[in-house]
Amino acid sequence: MMLADYLRLERALTGTKIVCAEGDCGACSVLRAFPLSGSLFLPINSCVIRVAQLDGSSIVTVDGLRDGKLTPIQDAIVRCHGSQCGYCTPGFVITLTGLVEKRLRSDASRARLEPKEIKNALTGNLCRCTGYQPIVEAAVSVPLSECVSLEERFFPKTRQTELRKILKTPLALASPEPGGFSLHAPTRLADAARLLARDPDARLIGAGTDLGVLHNKGKSGGGTRFVSLHLIPELYRIRRSGRGRLWVGARVTLSELRTALKNRIPEFARFLDLFASPQIKNVATLIGNVGNASPIADTPPFLLVARATVRLLGPKGGRSVPLEEFYLGYRQTAARRGELILAIEFDLPSASERLALYKVSQRKDLDISGVNAAFRVKKGARGTQAIQEIRIAMGGVAAVPLRLRKTESFLAGKALDPETARQALEILQSEINPISDLRGSAAYRRVLAENLFLRFAREQSGESRP
Repeated sequence: MMLADYLRLERALTGTKIVCAEGDCGACSVLRAFPLSGSLFLPINSCVIRVAQLDGSSIVTVDGLRDGKLTPIQDAIVRCHGSQCGYCTPGFVITLTGLVEKRLRSDASRARLEPKEIKNALTGNLCRCTGYQPIVEAAVSVPLSECVSLEERFFPKTRQTELRKILKTPLALASPEPGGFSLHAPTRLADAARLLARDPDARLIGAGTDLGVLHNKGKSGGGTRFVSLHLIPELYRIRRSGRGRLWVGARVTLSELRTALKNRIPEFARFLDLFASPQIKNVATLIGNVGNASPIADTPPFLLVARATVRLLGPKGGRSVPLEEFYLGYRQTAARRGELILAIEFDLPSASERLALYKVSQRKDLDISGVNAAFRVKKGARGTQAIQEIRIAMGGVAAVPLRLRKTESFLAGKALDPETARQALEILQSEINPISDLRGSAAYRRVLAENLFLRFAREQSGESRP
């Protein structure tokens, strides 16, 4: 059962609304505290996440916020007329409450929220009455000094102790009928490997947001037998691994990854701002984005130019597969039956390298790519424009995320002048093979790929003109 359905149908907590049932609109937002990852009361979409996946979590819904009187956020939305038809309002209240909580925990020195951070936080909340300005004005008007921390209200020491015990207990759920739903969540990697060896066709789930959408649409592709890794502590780690390499565990969310890389790889952190909504990023993982094997996934082009390696664990032990060899075809990977992805390991670009990441989609925020691209370049000695080394990868231009090796080889040792760029584009076009679908025709994608390369070349040369 999806959490939103459980809240409404089983617990009669109807403040949480269901509109899109796809994790797009934010009306179903709730706040989740999960000690294993260190996150406290982040907004998530309840319509596409199963109740079972929230084992070990503490959930606060909009129904629980009011304690005899409206909270400062709720009161401000009333005063500033931030609620029109009202259907989306609970989701806005939850998201803004999560933003206030984040501020209280990190930086309470400023008296009020800033419009920019409010708008960034609300990219996952849609208002069909187009009433965004009153909502932003309401949030700006809230004095943080009057806000009480959710941790203080809802997360006492007794609750924390209770959750710590739960988090050490493996979860096993199974319906009694043959072929019915089952979900196992082990607390140790060895146990996860044994579960998959016993049932290699069971589906591994990270956030499971895609599977939640399939479930809500009544499609059978979601499966019925699942193994979740959310109770295994070591999979939440981000660490340096060797010289200039970073190890990202299978349970690290995109929000956590962005925070960790904000100063280390600022270009990738900026790019993640355009990736899904805050509610999705607070549960979705890097490993899920890679393992889903979509040709338009946003992170694989970066990981390809960062020489990423996929770390796998299966019945016969662990092994490593370069990401370039991991994708075998459309939605097909080199992972064997019964194997799980432990982590992704990749380069941290050096100070002498430039990284550029691009994405073209129909909307700026909360949309799937038509084409995305990653460029990593190292110039020659100071004073020369020659390219010493370059790596280029694109998504949406083939059945798999693609490394453009022939284009790279041609550009190595050359200055990226107009004639070189023209010849490189001919090679680039010979390497890609895009398809036509609802996000664009093959011809359109070829134009996008060409324009992204030209944009990179222009920015490399410091030119501002087309």
